Amino acid sequence: MTIIRVKGFKIFNDQHGKLRCYHRKTGEPINLEKAPIGSAAFLAECERLTSLMSVADTSRPGTLGNLIDKYRAGSAFLELAERTKSDYQKVFDYLAPINNTPLTRFTSPFIVKLRDKAEEQRKRRFANYVKQVLSVLFSWG
Repeated sequence: MTIIRVKGFKIFNDQHGKLRCYHRKTGEPINLEKAPIGSAAFLAECERLTSLMSVADTSRPGTLGNLIDKYRAGSAFLELAERTKSDYQKVFDYLAPINNTPLTRFTSPFIVKLRDKAEEQRKRRFANYVKQVLSVLFSWG
């Protein structure tokens, strides 16, 4: 059986040999019994999940998500080394749940609380790196 590749989806055989398919960004599974790979139903489901992400990716002006999007499109980010871009992206992914937060809410106490929460969930180095990346973002903005 030939496995096709669909950009943005993870298609694999699980430990029991059953074929699985997940949307990479959301983790949403596609029921391959109802929509077998290669069928019109499968492609429609792929399109539906991809379009949901494109709607969710739009960020409002004056929010952290908008600042991150503009920074990533700017030359300051594009000229960085690949490793630095990768490390920054890890922080951006961590901050994704608060992308709709207005920039006016980012005060020193808020950033310290954000750093402390990151330290609880991950380690101290990552928490300090979150603060450092936010500093770079706001300096650029």
